[in-house]
Amino acid sequence: MTTRKKRTFWSEPIGKVDLQKPAVVKTGTSIIDAVKEMKYNRIGCTLIIDAKGKLVGILSNGDLMHDFVGSTLPGDTPVDTIMTREPFTATTAMTVQEALEVFDSNKFRHLPILSGDSILGILSVRGLMTFISEHLPLQVMNLPPDSSLIASQASGE
Repeated sequence: MTTRKKRTFWSEPIGKVDLQKPAVVKTGTSIIDAVKEMKYNRIGCTLIIDAKGKLVGILSNGDLMHDFVGSTLPGDTPVDTIMTREPFTATTAMTVQEALEVFDSNKFRHLPILSGDSILGILSVRGLMTFISEHLPLQVMNLPPDSSLIASQASGE
């Protein structure tokens, strides 16, 4: 007899999670112009691409806070100076569980999602948490009752 593994939202591919539209700039773009792109797209990072459109880096709010704010770098400094090179990326096949583990074991909050060299979008910690929170109530409400759990007082007291 084969046992069938119950599929839960944890094993869903992140392709089912709403991805954010990325802010994208080319290498050589000034830090200030990259920040403007982030603000326009309402996202906490911008992806940096080369002349062929290939992802080569990411500039996050964290990079800005650690390497730009309070530094002597002028705003027209190229993003290449402070961007994170060769950022961690994923495909839509990564599961929700795997994505959560990636965010938990790393200090970044935005994960570029690619298909080959094409940028599909950004998976953010917030987007992942929203997806999980939308599915947890269903899982909790469908748990079998546990008769060993007894309330310490009657409801409403």
